[in-house]
Parts: sequence; structure tokens; C-alpha cells
Amino acid sequence: MSKIAAYLRGHISGEVSTRDDVREALANDMGALSIKPELVVYPRTTNDIRKVARFAWQLAEKNHVLPLTVRGAGTDSTGAAIGKGAAIVTPAHLNKVFEYDAKQKLVRLQPGVTVGALQSALALNGTSILSLFGAQSYGTVGGAVASAVGGPLAGKYGTIAQAIDQLEVVLANGDVLQTKRINKRELNKRKGEQGFVGDIYRGVDGIIEEYADVLGKIELNDITGYGSIADVKRKDGSFDLTPLFVGSQGTLGVISEMILKADFRSTRTGICALVFANNNAARDALDALANLKPAILEYFDATLFDTAARAGRTYKFYATASEQFSPESVIIVGFDEFNNRQRAKSLKRVEKLFDKQEGVALSTDDSEGESELLEALEVTHYTFAPDQGGVGGNEIFSGFYIPTARLEDFTSALRALSEHEHIALPLAGHAITNTYAIYPSFALHKVGDKQKLLKLIDSLAKLIYDHGGIVIAEGGEGRLKARAAYDGIDSRVVEMFEAVRKVFDPYGTLNPGVKQPNDVRSIATQLQDGSDRAGIARFGV
Repeated sequence: MSKIAAYLRGHISGEVSTRDDVREALANDMGALSIKPELVVYPRTTNDIRKVARFAWQLAEKNHVLPLTVRGAGTDSTGAAIGKGAAIVTPAHLNKVFEYDAKQKLVRLQPGVTVGALQSALALNGTSILSLFGAQSYGTVGGAVASAVGGPLAGKYGTIAQAIDQLEVVLANGDVLQTKRINKRELNKRKGEQGFVGDIYRGVDGIIEEYADVLGKIELNDITGYGSIADVKRKDGSFDLTPLFVGSQGTLGVISEMILKADFRSTRTGICALVFANNNAARDALDALANLKPAILEYFDATLFDTAARAGRTYKFYATASEQFSPESVIIVGFDEFNNRQRAKSLKRVEKLFDKQEGVALSTDDSEGESELLEALEVTHYTFAPDQGGVGGNEIFSGFYIPTARLEDFTSALRALSEHEHIALPLAGHAITNTYAIYPSFALHKVGDKQKLLKLIDSLAKLIYDHGGIVIAEGGEGRLKARAAYDGIDSRVVEMFEAVRKVFDPYGTLNPGVKQPNDVRSIATQLQDGSDRAGIARFGV
């Protein structure tokens, strides 16, 4: 790799490193896998990415594949931010917010901009990218787009997909594609163009025609594979490739610039925490609370709060409820209207529903400053990243969808699975969008726990499909979940995914192994020997 590194250094303005310690630092993400890159590239410009992609393409034409893996802050948990070959790291230099159009509320930025930096910049104008609420502040916006982030506010404001106006993407051969919705006439013009961009428009349009029989069967919130191709072409013939890149995890191109649509957001949230003595009563309450049109509606198994308490983090509202009964569930509901009276009215409606109900403890807050009830949204941290070294959770078990009507049956089956596998599986999630996560804990230095993790991925996927759910509704499947996710869907749909991949990446240089079924033995060899948080410890855990 030293010759390749030397060649790239002579052709790009950014830095290239083959140092062992640098490569080791980029071998892990927030998940359970470890793959060490052969070299690391820190591009300064879009042109740098183009040159690296073009070089990898030329090598591939000679049957020498140099895999390219795009990496932001490494907060992905599915193995999509790690890989062999060249790691293209965006936060070092591609971290600029270029401009903000206050009239249209559009912001143009690079992919390495952190969520915290973008939200702070927009806050000066009273706006925000609402789908990024709840995302790690040190995570990158490019990573959020690549992983199709939803978040606690997605039920009211939509996911990151709805916030995207345009994308600039470096394709596998180094060409640049500007995405936007074009009409039928413009589409025909693009399809008539020579070169790789024309090949892509022709190829995607052809796939839409060939697989028309399965496109209509894909659920709107299903982001498995490249199911978003169903959103590319509308009935009026207009065409936009943007949806394909959202959730693509760097497998179709490298996002080098983007324009996002911001929204005004209230600086205050009227928040209410409800602690339930009975799980079934809590799940029944979700329907009534959803009818109040809240911005936030989060469900938690009470064991997550018990774990936090054992670690020393107590929440007064939960401790008070625990003195009255033994909690089983917690619901946090929030209202973000700008009008103070409207927020107060919404909180009163919650109180009216539950204040006198037996087995329910209710707390509310609408203060200007820090709120313990809002802080409680982060309670899963104490299960996900406990103090014991080498032990921790993995967010690969997040982002699945369960229909409201099947939630009770699903939780019963999940409890049975927990007892059968002798592992705690606390549940939490966004109840408006029905997108959930479980938080098991593993000691990956133990062979038995490694086997248990891989087995649990398959078992959970089957459980989700058996209850009419979707395995990948947020976050992407990466390397770890692809095989289990694809096993439960129509083989013709998987065939369509492969066709899309082939159009954009004919030589297999873009993140190979990601969003593709992987052999379980190969995955087993890539598992870490612990739960590594070292890479992001300087920013948070």
C-alpha cells in the first residue's frame, strides 16, 4: 500500500496515512466488528474524492480492487463505516457550512459537519434540522444521511430523507452527480447522455420498469437494501435519485455536499413522564397519547431506569413512582408548540387522561432550562455503555418497526426469547413511528457471547417478520444485519437490490460487504474481542 499512498499523495491536496496506529484507530465503529483499513485518506475537496474514486476504478478495471469506505465520526453500529482498502474520512477537512438561505431555510454544507455544529449554527436563526434531534452531537451529517436517521421527532417532522433538498455525489468512477427532481423531458435528456451518469439514469429507470411488480409492495418506512427506489419515479414521470442515496451507507457513491431544509423549532418543550406499574397498560396508553399529536412519544421498559439507578444515575420522577409501586414501563411524551398556552393545554390533556389512574405516576415540566424529563430520553446509555470494560450493548439491535396492533404480541414473544437465551432484552423506541430497539449487553471477549450476539440477530429478525414488522426501518443493515434482513424478504426484491448496486458500482469498489448478505463465518472472524468505545471517547460515550 505504500506505493498507492505515495501516488495518492502526489495527486490530492489532502493527507494519506498508512501508519499502523492511525489505521488501528479507524478499525472499529460503535458496533461489534473490527476491520482495519490498509490506508486512510483525509480529502480536502470534492476533487480529492473524485481522484481517489477514479484511481480505484482504474485499478478495478485491471482486476485489482481497492475498496473505498467512507467514514464520518464512526457512530454507525452495523459495520458500514469500517472496511479494508482505503478509509475516506470526512470530518478532518470536509466540515464546512457554506451558506444559509434564511428565506427558504436552506443550508448548504459538507458531509463532515457534525450534527452539533450544524444545529448550533442554525439555532442562531431559530431553525433546526428536526430529524437530527436525539442524534449524537459529534456524529456527522453525512453519516446521518447515509444511515437514514429518523429520531424521536420523526413522527411529527419526518426523517432525514424529508430534510434533503439536493445532494452532490461522487460516483464510483469519479464523476459527480447532482441530484434533484427532474421532469419527464429532462429525464429523457439524461438517459440520452453518454458516460456513466447517463448509464445510471438508464439503468435505474430500467430497473423500475423491470421490477414494477415488487415496487408497490415495499413499505414506505422500509429502508432495507435499496427499497427507496420506489420513491425515485413518480406517476407524473418526474425522477429523483436522491432517495437511493439516503440509507445507502456509502455503497452507491460518496456524498460530497448537500443542501438541507431546516424548520423553525420552539426552544421549549412541554414534557411529561408517565411511569406505569403494568406493561399492558403502558402499551394501551400509547394509542391515546398518539391521538394528542405530540412531537415526542418514547416508550421504555422500566429495567432501563433500574440499570441507570444501579449505576448511580437516579431520576426523581422514577424514584418517586418506585416508592408507590414496582414500575414496568415508562413513557415520555412532549409537545413543542411555540405557543405557551397550547403546550400547557396539551399537558393538561395528558394529566386528565392519567392523573387519577391507578398504577400510573405522572410528572410534567415546561421550564426554560434543563429538564430531568428530557434528560431521561438518554437513559439507555447506562445499559448500552456500562462502566465495566469490555462489556456493552450494540445498537445493531435498533431501528426495527413493529405495527402498533402487534406490539403486545411482539413483546410477549420477546420476553420468551429473553428467557430462552438467558439474556436481558429491554425494549425502547419511538412510539409514533413504531420504531424500536432492544438493548442486550455482551462481553465479546467471551466466545459464548459472540455466538449469542450472532444468533440473536437472526432470532430477532425472525421475530420481527413473524409479527408483521420491518427489520430495517432506520439506521441501515450494514454488514451485520444484511443476511438476516434479506432472508425474510422476497428473493425478487433482493435481486432488484443487486441490480441497483451493479448499476452504481459495477466493479465492486464502494464499501463491498455492506448491504450485501455476508457469510456468518466471515462475520464471526471480524467480531471485536470487547466493546470498544476508545475511538469516540474524546467526544462522548
